[in-house]
Amino acid sequence: MKKIIFVTAVLFVLVGCSKNKDYIIGGKANDTNRVNQTTLDFLKSFDATSETGILFEKGGLGNEVNGNVTIIAPSNYAVNRYLRRRNNRLLRLNSNATLLTVETIPIEDLQQLKMYIVDGKYAIDSIPAGGIKLETHLPGDSILLYTAISNSEPGSAWDGSGIPGLGYQYSNFMQTRPTKLYVQFKRGANWEMDPNQRINMGYDNPECDQVYEMYISNVITNNGVVHVIYSGDYNYSDHYYYHTLFFFGTRADDLL
Repeated sequence: MKKIIFVTAVLFVLVGCSKNKDYIIGGKANDTNRVNQTTLDFLKSFDATSETGILFEKGGLGNEVNGNVTIIAPSNYAVNRYLRRRNNRLLRLNSNATLLTVETIPIEDLQQLKMYIVDGKYAIDSIPAGGIKLETHLPGDSILLYTAISNSEPGSAWDGSGIPGLGYQYSNFMQTRPTKLYVQFKRGANWEMDPNQRINMGYDNPECDQVYEMYISNVITNNGVVHVIYSGDYNYSDHYYYHTLFFFGTRADDLL
């Protein structure tokens, strides 16, 4: 049984026993987990991060992204949720307000994209047991990368009790459960390592750490490593496990 490297959330595919297809990138079989592209070109060409790549470039961060770095990339869904939240706030004040788009996000705001960049190449097999804490390129920001064995896929099914994912159990149809990569963003002065701490604080609390699994992980580009944060669906109101670019706003801003 070979190590499962990529998982997709929209079309969930796990390929670990095939002799010829061991890697999945965006639902498509790939011979290896390497792409013959720079990190920026990959982000711009990959369907799930095309808008993210444009924003990195627009923010003047192309050279930084193409350095010896690991990108914990927000997806286009995270960008769209950010725009939805900002525009809803504008519309509450003025129903005729000019809405923000990917093209009109202020360049100075895009400097916050540095929170998704860390120095060094951190593929799954280079992350130690217990994870590793890393400073991002945004001064004062830190993340924790860690791996864990999972038995469910967020949002793919419901178990009837209101808990997402628990109706879709890998152990029901797989001999082994996948090891997934997770990221924890430190959002305040302290790390909230216990999930109950985060629940008690409330996920909309700006001091509350945010934890996400990856949509895909371990993409090795010509110069770095890319992991893409899990996020999807057009209706975000019930889903705390969907990331919002820059952590902007609260769940109340998902609806006008």
